[in-house]
Amino acid sequence: MASKDTLTRQDWIHAAFRLLAQSGPKTVRVDYLCRELGVTKGSFYWHFTDLAALRAAMAAQWQRDATGDVVAAMTSPDLSPRELFIRLFEQVLARPARDQGGSVTEAAMRQWAGGDTAVQAGVRDADTERLAFLTLQLRGAGLNGPEARSRAAFISATLIGLEQLAAEPALPRLDIPGFVDAMLTPAAIAADR
Repeated sequence: MASKDTLTRQDWIHAAFRLLAQSGPKTVRVDYLCRELGVTKGSFYWHFTDLAALRAAMAAQWQRDATGDVVAAMTSPDLSPRELFIRLFEQVLARPARDQGGSVTEAAMRQWAGGDTAVQAGVRDADTERLAFLTLQLRGAGLNGPEARSRAAFISATLIGLEQLAAEPALPRLDIPGFVDAMLTPAAIAADR
């Protein structure tokens, strides 16, 4: 059995994400986590005041890892808009987030948000941050405000869906550059084709 001194807060958070991804939000419970990690409840309370504190830490980490860190990695004056979007797709699809339960974590977080207002606020904040970033990048590529926002929403939804399907063997080879080119093409030009 591991001791409370050998586990970190991060170990608890990672275990909670694995449970969330494997079995849903109702399994993120102290007794299940202790069984998963082979420790007593005292170890949990050494690191967290209560389950709500763990869940808040999970939501904050997910938002940081799945949004904040991705946005920061994409912010570079050396990247053209096309290069930025291609890199974004490649990074999201290559990032298995094993410490957080794998590629199903996004869906698990959204499912969890349906029954927990604190998690719902974190998911909403992440979506707002993602849309703002994508909209800004599309405006920088020459698209107008409403069109940029609409395409940003479409790109965000596409990324979420592709992340869920990344492990599917039946998923055809993706033409990421072609998709990015279509998203960056102004509507007037696309309508003439």
